[in-house]
Amino acid sequence: MNKGTEKHQWVRFRREDIRALDSLPSAASLEERPRRARRFVPRWAMAGLIAGFVIVAAALGALYLAGTMGLGSERLRDEAQKALSSTLGVPVELSSGPARFSLSGGRFIALEVPEVSVSIASQHASFADIGALRLGLDLGALLSGRLAIDRIELGNARIAPGALPGGGDGDLLGRVTNAHGLIEPDRVLSLVFGAVEQALDMLGARATRLISLRNVEFALDDSHAVVIRSADLTGDSTEMVRIEGEFVVAGRPLTVSAEASRVGGDRPGLDFQLRANVAPAPAAGQAGDKAEPAASPLVEGSGVVTLKGTRSALGGPDRLQVGLATADLVVSVPDSTPVSGKVDIAAALVAGTGKVEFSRIDVRTGRSRFLFNGAAGPVPDPKPGSEPAYRYEFVSDQSRAAVADVPEPSLTFLARLAGRYRPKTGLLTASEIGVRTGRGELLARASMRFFADMAPSIVFAMDVPSMPVAHVKQLWPTETAPGARAWVIANVFGGTITDSHVRLKVEAGRLGNGVALSGEEVNGRFRVEDARFDITGDLPPVRDAFGTVDFRGNAVDITLDSGTVFMPTGRTVAASNGTFGIADAGAHPLIGTMQIDVSGIAPSIIEFASYKPIDAMRHLRFEPTDFSGDVSGQVWAEIPLQKDVPIESLDWKVSLDYQGLALAEPIDGQQVSEAQGSIVVDPQKAVIEAKARLNGLPATISMTEPLDSAAPGRARDITLTLDDAAREKIAPELNEMLSGEINLDVSVEEGGAQRIVADLTKARLQFPWVGWSKGAGVPAKASFVLETDGSSTRLSDFHLSGKSFAVDGDVRLDNGSLARAEFGKVALNRGDNVALTIVRKGGRYDIAINGKAFDARSVIKLYLSDTDQAEESVEQIPVSLKASVDRVTGFGDEVLSTVSIDLAGTGTDVGMLTMKAQSSNGGKIAIVNGTDAGGRTVTVESGDAGAVLRFLNIYEYMQGGTINLALAAQGKGPLKGQIDAREFRIVNEPKLRSLVATAPPEGDGRSLNEAVRRDIDVSKAHFDRGYAMVEKGDGYLSIDRGILRGPVIGATFRGQLYDTKGNIGIAGTFMPAYGFNRLFAEIPLLGQILGNGRDRGLIGITFKLSGNAKSPQLQVNPISVIAPGIFRSIFEFR
Repeated sequence: MNKGTEKHQWVRFRREDIRALDSLPSAASLEERPRRARRFVPRWAMAGLIAGFVIVAAALGALYLAGTMGLGSERLRDEAQKALSSTLGVPVELSSGPARFSLSGGRFIALEVPEVSVSIASQHASFADIGALRLGLDLGALLSGRLAIDRIELGNARIAPGALPGGGDGDLLGRVTNAHGLIEPDRVLSLVFGAVEQALDMLGARATRLISLRNVEFALDDSHAVVIRSADLTGDSTEMVRIEGEFVVAGRPLTVSAEASRVGGDRPGLDFQLRANVAPAPAAGQAGDKAEPAASPLVEGSGVVTLKGTRSALGGPDRLQVGLATADLVVSVPDSTPVSGKVDIAAALVAGTGKVEFSRIDVRTGRSRFLFNGAAGPVPDPKPGSEPAYRYEFVSDQSRAAVADVPEPSLTFLARLAGRYRPKTGLLTASEIGVRTGRGELLARASMRFFADMAPSIVFAMDVPSMPVAHVKQLWPTETAPGARAWVIANVFGGTITDSHVRLKVEAGRLGNGVALSGEEVNGRFRVEDARFDITGDLPPVRDAFGTVDFRGNAVDITLDSGTVFMPTGRTVAASNGTFGIADAGAHPLIGTMQIDVSGIAPSIIEFASYKPIDAMRHLRFEPTDFSGDVSGQVWAEIPLQKDVPIESLDWKVSLDYQGLALAEPIDGQQVSEAQGSIVVDPQKAVIEAKARLNGLPATISMTEPLDSAAPGRARDITLTLDDAAREKIAPELNEMLSGEINLDVSVEEGGAQRIVADLTKARLQFPWVGWSKGAGVPAKASFVLETDGSSTRLSDFHLSGKSFAVDGDVRLDNGSLARAEFGKVALNRGDNVALTIVRKGGRYDIAINGKAFDARSVIKLYLSDTDQAEESVEQIPVSLKASVDRVTGFGDEVLSTVSIDLAGTGTDVGMLTMKAQSSNGGKIAIVNGTDAGGRTVTVESGDAGAVLRFLNIYEYMQGGTINLALAAQGKGPLKGQIDAREFRIVNEPKLRSLVATAPPEGDGRSLNEAVRRDIDVSKAHFDRGYAMVEKGDGYLSIDRGILRGPVIGATFRGQLYDTKGNIGIAGTFMPAYGFNRLFAEIPLLGQILGNGRDRGLIGITFKLSGNAKSPQLQVNPISVIAPGIFRSIFEFR
């Protein structure tokens, strides 16, 4: 029975594994042990023990033999040099420390050469420094007297392959490039397959079966190296080679396992495969090797790289398959968010095709999957003069985009990418970039130029003829305008993008320099149709929206042409002309600004403005249903593009214009209707400008309502336009003082008080109870502060002013009626200076007037005018008046001093009146009006009759004298009585001068002066007495039995001094030389015949004053001049 030979196992002993013989257990003395029962020992154990002794003895003998053969240190170094020259294929020179023998694994003895420096024999330039070189010698060959190197071990070495012949002159690249300098896939195949065959041949042609490397660094250049932590290259024969090892390449640990085999024949077949497990790069400071630093790599993660080559012995092209698979790949680009995912690539190089075929490029990140296939290779037979280039083309028919931050369904799309790379200029172009979705397409072109010492330049142009918004959101690169992208993803839904584009143009060295791209470098425009735009906060979105998205650099502007806002209640608001801007998409916090025009009915707009963050109605108790009318305007707001921005820190403003606005409920007691104006609301305040009707009255409103504790105070400026009809509705009693249009400016002060300023210029203002008025067109203004407390209203700081009048004080109203008025200053005419206090007690007003001066002409005119007119002008309210004034001015420039009045009456019905005063000449004046059940009495006593008559505008030509008036009336009848004046003068009476100087139109043509043959002096006529019976009724004053007696002239008269029509009718007799004429009346019987019975004058002339009382006509009967005494009555006027 034939036994198969078991495969040997190679056991390596390191230097530290060799121990001194005296330290082995066999060198120790045997201890006395108790005898035990004899046990059975297997034969194979005993045989192994014997074999071990034989090997040790043989090794010791070999060492002895080597010594006897003269194998000294130089001889051993030479043998090592020959072995390395044979292995490397070039003569080398070796310098080292003293060589020595040591035991090696299995049946080998090792030749150790420390501190080895290896150089090319022809160049004497060192290319390798080896800390320890061990050459494994075949024990059998050594026993036969010859050296055979079966294995080579290198440790702690640094090797520079560039120093080897051909190692640094580019021959390796030259072996795979064609005549145009492009890497030729067929040449790559030849190089790879040739290297594998060379490894098989090297191990097969030499006795060396194992090359072992430990901590060996291959320096590619000054900054790049490959570190072999451990690697074993073994070969059983010329038909098989294996490699197992741990490497560090580009800072990343790799575990490599490779195997190649060859089948003999006329065309030897060849199969090889390699598997490299790539581990993640260690963190900075933890690499532990002299390889490239691994801090902050662009690509991080682990993976598996596979190579599989096949050359069939039966014929057919060589084939090399390349695979790459990663499970935790992370790609980090500076200033960008890292992207993680999985990559699976399968490619093949087939001899004769001239290209690399990619059967699978499968990239998965998140829920997205990008699956491509295609090919890349040099452009065959380039045209003369054209730059050699590589061409590539990749297509995908089942890629899926499902970006994590896009709340849209995943998107399946088709894609095609084709272009060229020109290595001489480093230019990569993508002449065709196409993406097609179910309902849209995207077309693009791009180019990149790479440089050795700076970032590449990039040109990119993309056009979107038509594509749904949801698809664009899935395809929008994360780092392209990230601010605009974030807002569009979160706020734009549905709809279609049409006629859109993106442009990118970046110069070399621009990327990664820390400066954001400008609008000239990156810009784009997207046209959006029939989409939904979310605004911010709780504001309802804009639907059916049409607009554009423009961005330039970090600045982004979104424009909304039109759309409709649908509220949860079903109300709608039309939206248009909206804009959204991001001034700097790289700012932090990232906040945009939005502006949008809105229009609709008032309830819709009010509801829209009541949502957060605006919440304009939070300080008012109104609901949207309380408003009616049409509203349009603009909403401006800051929009947060990051989640950590507090809503309350954002600024916003709502500007609205309204037409026909009305409120169902009153504001501060004011019913608002027919409002037309604007309202501007921001987080601090609401500003309202409007023309409206307040309680039905035309008004202009300017209001500021604070919405924040730090905002300015409340302000309300309201201008009311009141005409007669408007006042009749709200305060009809004002029409007794006002007529015409007035404007009221109302402003609200702190605490709710209202400051009111009334422009009275266009109105007629009158105080009927004092007979004072201001005509329309005369400038006048009234102002006061209105404060309301329940049913009580106070008008403080009251000012009425005009060019010649002013009133200052305070007024209090209870239940809308005057309760108290205190006017510290009353000046209705120039020179007035009195204080007025009015207090209502029950149904009566108590009035007190005190001061230095008062012009009473208007009062006199009122109360001496038509009683009916006065009663119509003055409200019939009981009044109690007490007045004390230093100076009271009347008509004729007369001034009464120390005037005191005590009055109790109703309207113009003077009840009890007591007036005392003093004329400018010192004459005492006393007026008393009394009433009782039967009627009234009036008495006037004055020591200066002329002053009283001038003051009262009764008669202005009388001076001095005393006067007593006593009148009485029964019930409502006229006042009747007598007036008696003594010792007074008539000065410059024009009617009297006309009476004596005017010739009558008929008769002999002589005047009275001519008739008596002298000039009668009437410029200053003195009278002893004047007496008449008077009757004062409504609108008239009649005189009877009037007589004037003086030393020079006299007269009798009777008639109407004025009637209800303002006419005069006085007839009488004028008698010159009255003292002489009176003598005839004293003669018995003769005086009765010759003199007049009433005046007893002998000579006189009859006259009549008639017509308008202000400009009467004088008539004189000339015959009466010559008719003596009793006969003259025949010629009197009737």
